Amino acid sequence: MKRRLTFLGLLLLPRLAGAQEMVERIVARVNDGLVTQSEYDKRLSLAAKSANTAAASDELKISVLEDMIKEHLLEDRAKEMSVSATDEEIQAAVDRVKEQYNLKTDADFEAALSGSGMTKEDLRRQMRQTITLQKVIGREVTSRLDLSDDALRVEYERRKEQFYATPESAHVAELVLKFDPNDAEARQKEAARIEDFRGQIKAGKSFSDLVKENSEGNTKDRGGELGTVTKGELVEALDAGIFSDKNAEYPAPVLMTGAIHWFHVTDRKPAGFRPFAEVKEDLKKRISDDLYEKRFGEYLDRLRREAFVRIYDPALAKLDEKKPA
Repeated sequence: MKRRLTFLGLLLLPRLAGAQEMVERIVARVNDGLVTQSEYDKRLSLAAKSANTAAASDELKISVLEDMIKEHLLEDRAKEMSVSATDEEIQAAVDRVKEQYNLKTDADFEAALSGSGMTKEDLRRQMRQTITLQKVIGREVTSRLDLSDDALRVEYERRKEQFYATPESAHVAELVLKFDPNDAEARQKEAARIEDFRGQIKAGKSFSDLVKENSEGNTKDRGGELGTVTKGELVEALDAGIFSDKNAEYPAPVLMTGAIHWFHVTDRKPAGFRPFAEVKEDLKKRISDDLYEKRFGEYLDRLRREAFVRIYDPALAKLDEKKPA
């Protein structure tokens, strides 16, 4: 998604309007369109400023040119498809810019534009271009992404272990008895009390009442309630005490330094996966982002293969040859 946002974001960088008053050097040609030196230099300067760097790296230089080439390719495709932005869409986009930057008056708006070296017409021209290109991308790429339930279910099976695994869990309450860790007799006495409590449970007494009457843990006032606990959430010894015996409602007490923990475990749930219906929207977003990147790249590669593209600047041409395929 990052590359998509970067490219579309660059569409909002100022571009030189109209034909140049004087003949100047041509950096690249895309079909019948030209990337001029002054246009390229301005975009490179703004990109370097945005990247917070004084000198543009080779990577940034070729990246800026590649984005300008892509814009020309998409503009040509927009003409072929007779796609354009309406005045209403452009005005709505301008209004969103005002709202985003809290520009409440025309004077604030004009001052902000002036500070960025732009006019209202510059902004409207950029909005027209951006909306038009987004429409092309929407029709040619986004609308063709397969996000049907069948496709999503296939991806769910492929990705569920990575994103949607759920650990074993159980609802747990605890009863804690404390003792002097250096007093073996006291430890045995508290262990014997646990066995007595087991008898009281069998006789019909509730675990909650036993906790309120005897526990010395922090959960005493709420009947020992720890709520739902997942495997691996507690310290290792307590975790093992709860989850080692998969069927025990009252597992063997866990001896810790200075305390015995006895648990009441209910509503055990095995490890598994969040159901498809629950994660469908999250999965759709993950697939949409990943699939968009792939399809968008493939689409632009195809447009470039079918177009006439020539880079006249020798240094940039060499960088273009070296860039990863």
